[in-house]
Amino acid sequence: MHLDEMTRDMLRQAVRLYLAEAYGEAPLPPAVAARLEWPAGESLEALAAAEVFECTPDDLPPAACDRIRLRLGNRDYPHMKLGADRIPETQDWVLAVDSHDRQLLTVVSESERAALEALLRRNNEVKTRIERRWSEAGLPTFERYVRSRLRGG
Repeated sequence: MHLDEMTRDMLRQAVRLYLAEAYGEAPLPPAVAARLEWPAGESLEALAAAEVFECTPDDLPPAACDRIRLRLGNRDYPHMKLGADRIPETQDWVLAVDSHDRQLLTVVSESERAALEALLRRNNEVKTRIERRWSEAGLPTFERYVRSRLRGG
């Protein structure tokens, strides 16, 4: 799916499913709620120009970027992000969850390692549940992209 085809409604649905898995019935942190206030625009390409979205590289317009992120966190970890990734060498984009936690492995002490490994497992479980729900809902995920290519689509 091209970036301009990823609609505001699709992004809202992806956020709703993400938040259901990441927070359940818990109230959203105020910073997360504030990130859900988006400017006018009907595609992710238009919305991603807002400050709440992080584009990589950050000096290019969203359509020229490789990744777009919206930091939503989860109950245990505030840095998890809803993402959109460009499939290399294409104009196709898919939704992804970026747990943004692997870099912690290099900075924790041995006494903190077990707690960090537990956090990494929980983050991966949340990521897996979110991406499964997105696929089941028909949203553009890497899984659906690969299955489409295998079918010749």
